[in-house]
Amino acid sequence: MAIIRAPKKSKWYVVWIGHAPGIYPSWDKCRSQVEGFPGAKFRAYDTLSEARDAFAAGPPRIGGHKQAEAKEAQSATPSTTDAAPAKSARAKKSTTVAAKKPAKRGPITPSVSVDAACNMTTRVMEYRGVDTETGEELFRLGPFNDSTNNMGEFLAIVHALSLLSKQGKSVPVYSDSTTAITWVRNKLAKTTVAPSKGNKKVFQLIARAEEWLKTNTAPSRVLKWETDKWGENPADFGRK
Repeated sequence: MAIIRAPKKSKWYVVWIGHAPGIYPSWDKCRSQVEGFPGAKFRAYDTLSEARDAFAAGPPRIGGHKQAEAKEAQSATPSTTDAAPAKSARAKKSTTVAAKKPAKRGPITPSVSVDAACNMTTRVMEYRGVDTETGEELFRLGPFNDSTNNMGEFLAIVHALSLLSKQGKSVPVYSDSTTAITWVRNKLAKTTVAPSKGNKKVFQLIARAEEWLKTNTAPSRVLKWETDKWGENPADFGRK
């Protein structure tokens, strides 16, 4: 989910159910996501922080919603309704039923996204971590020889967990490697790559990462990046 920066004092609009759920910096951008979408669910907030929390928590229950205080929306659909005002009892009933469907959520922010890139011909690997929301690179290591993508993903996840632990932060870490996430949960990188002179440094880092997992309790959750729903991982190297 991309969040576009808005001018100072602008409202932030959370779309839980719509064409593309997410957080939008203007009513016009929000309206394009909810107009014509049955059971749309959205709301305006004064700050980006409030919008983030609301998006992560999911849509409020039907009824008792505070109407969005958006001047731009005065002549359009209020941002806390489930859809455009119904013109018949049948339309209202349809709207209510649609609003009960689970919201399509994007990645949680703030968070860290990690990824690795490995040339399958040369077996040269590198990995990095970025701020999921801004794309700012937080760390980057490599290149390493005689390695695999999963080895890099594993090291990237543990690197992010260690960094967040040192900073006293507890935010999710996203990776699109199911294998690496499993290795982290088991605190063991079950790679089939044989140690060599070329990958000696990588195996040293893996040993340190495994030891860190066994002796530390990471405050952050490791979550799967849903590429099919959210697009490419923000940490992707763009070499596919």
